[in-house]
Amino acid sequence: MIDPALFTVTDLLAAMLDDRHGNVDPWRKDAEILPAYRAPFAKPGDPTRCIVRCGGMFLRYSVGCRSGHLWDIYGDDYLTPAYALLALCEAPPPPSMLKVRS
Repeated sequence: MIDPALFTVTDLLAAMLDDRHGNVDPWRKDAEILPAYRAPFAKPGDPTRCIVRCGGMFLRYSVGCRSGHLWDIYGDDYLTPAYALLALCEAPPPPSMLKVRS
């Protein structure tokens, strides 16, 4: 069994997001996990959602023949921050973070 006391949250996040191991995806450190997000024009009784936001876009999951995570103006509810973090690890970079070659 692996002893959880061997790790800190900061080290685990750095390892998961490649922050200290080569900066493979440095855009992920700019992403936010918002566990109690309320849409700007939500109705008073609407529940909050756990979403992932980066660069003004929200992460969502698409099903079908081209299933996977994508960035859109509407985000999916990932239910918990742990599920949101797993989705962020699988997500492609948001379009706003891609560099255009000239």
